[in-house]
Amino acid sequence: MNKRNNERFQNTELKIQQTLLDLLENKDFSKITVREICTSAHINRSTFYSHYLDAYDLIDKTELNMHKKLVSLYVGTGISKTNFLSTKYITIFLNFIYEYRNFYRVRLQTRKSFPIEQGFEPLLSEIVKPYCQKKGFKSEDEMMYFFVYLQAGFTMMIKRWVDNDFNESPEELSEIILKCISNGFNL
Repeated sequence: MNKRNNERFQNTELKIQQTLLDLLENKDFSKITVREICTSAHINRSTFYSHYLDAYDLIDKTELNMHKKLVSLYVGTGISKTNFLSTKYITIFLNFIYEYRNFYRVRLQTRKSFPIEQGFEPLLSEIVKPYCQKKGFKSEDEMMYFFVYLQAGFTMMIKRWVDNDFNESPEELSEIILKCISNGFNL
């Protein structure tokens, strides 16, 4: 039987997510139907609904998968608690956003809240918390406020970049982000 943790189920889930990404290349999310996703992925609607509640659930789960992909890009790069706010690492992030720009264009339009911890556990525990401790943050609450500030600021800057059709290169935006952060904190 096709269960959530078996390879076939996971491959089908990835296939559906990739189909969504492919459809977003030529079509607005609001115009994409579950039927169209199913037809393009060569699956039945019942298969779709065994994986997702609806198209919005699909986009949420696709985003979680995208976070895993993004985090994997940093493996072996030398990123650490003290250097994660650098042009090099922010540019890796921005290049990823640009590569999947159609997905992120939709995601930023449909976002109703910020996923404070969901999918960001490694970033929070391995990078942000040690950085906050180094900078003198005393409590978990203070660190979470910093994380919320950082995440919301990044998200809105990315949204502006996307809305302006990527006028700046990832390197240019990386420099702008660092200027904004360093003016808010003494780095």
